[in-house]
Amino acid sequence: MCLMDAVPPSPFNGRAISWSLRREARGVIGTRLEVPVRAPVIRLSRKAVSAVERGHPWVFQEPGTRAEVGAVVELHGERGRVGWGLADEGSIAVRVLGRGEPEALSRLLIRRIAAADQARVQLLGANTDAYRVVNASGDGLPGMVIDRYGPLAVLRLYARAWEPHLAELVAAISSLGWVEMVFRRFGVERVDGGKSGGEALFGPVPPETSVVVENGVRFLVRPHVGQKTGLFLDQREHRALVGRWAAGREVANLFGYTGGFSIYAALGGASRVITVDIAADAVEDARENFRLNGVNPDAHGFEVADAFEWVPRGKLGFLIVDPPSLAHDKSSESAARRAYEKLHRRLGPLVARGGLIGSSSCTSRLGVDLWRRAVGDGLQGTGDWAWHWVSVEPPDHPTALVHEQGRYLKFGLLRRI
Repeated sequence: MCLMDAVPPSPFNGRAISWSLRREARGVIGTRLEVPVRAPVIRLSRKAVSAVERGHPWVFQEPGTRAEVGAVVELHGERGRVGWGLADEGSIAVRVLGRGEPEALSRLLIRRIAAADQARVQLLGANTDAYRVVNASGDGLPGMVIDRYGPLAVLRLYARAWEPHLAELVAAISSLGWVEMVFRRFGVERVDGGKSGGEALFGPVPPETSVVVENGVRFLVRPHVGQKTGLFLDQREHRALVGRWAAGREVANLFGYTGGFSIYAALGGASRVITVDIAADAVEDARENFRLNGVNPDAHGFEVADAFEWVPRGKLGFLIVDPPSLAHDKSSESAARRAYEKLHRRLGPLVARGGLIGSSSCTSRLGVDLWRRAVGDGLQGTGDWAWHWVSVEPPDHPTALVHEQGRYLKFGLLRRI
């Protein structure tokens, strides 16, 4: 696999964070003034006021909603202040951080990041050291995610509003007791400008590969080049579900990437597991994940192939299908629905009677109901099927109550009767 070169030094690398910020992050509040006596005021329409009052994390662009990117701004309606946040650019003018008076950003970051991490510890237990620490607006910090891989925290920004506040962010992240390295991962075009790879912001440059533990299962992670921030953390609960249903079945994992579903199926007692992905490097990493967990990869199958066209030699007992997002804008919603329908129409006949399909979608443009309809319409005529399970994002990927745009993941388990 082609790996990125060593990451160049960053102005935040090593221990270069200012002493005052590090001191505050460890619990001793400094005296540096971060919020002006009066933040700039942005006046909102009634519609925008209503959204902020309901708890929506975004203010969409309207006349008069622009301010310097990253500036702390107050949000006002006809009756006065309704909230505050950070000015952004593009269609989202402000990332909302609260409905009261603006507070020092470093204090807010320390408090919310620590609270988010503590919630994950309570939810996930001690045998998992790979999880999402902060999931944007679901943790009160819209426009960013932070993932944990052992002692490494990986930051990804989805809003330029956070760029001027990197020092405060790094100080808050590095104050978590388990953090030895903070690494910023690039790849969001509108924020990173086409840059790939990433940069070390605190501690040493992370190694090109490391091993993490999820529910006691070991996984190889490549934080510099892997999908998302290194691993599809959002499928943890669904991987475990596959493991509970796989015993005695021949399993195929399409769009298998590095074999997350595959290794759970093998450990769950599958008679044979076939991992299919178009990327040869990912398939080789899937083999390594089998080795890391004491499973002989030679007893299973690994194929570099286009999952949209792959056909097994015989009927399968369990087929897992987790394609990439099939819609990225509103104009492609109907095309995505047709693509899911067509895909499942082709896959249904590949499954034996009594067999299972585990189907997943990360296409945020298709809600649960539309996705279920597409899957169901595709399976019509391929046999009699029943839904056994439908679920969405896992506990470490919370979404704000009124933020429909933050919901994207769907997973269903169907049995051919």
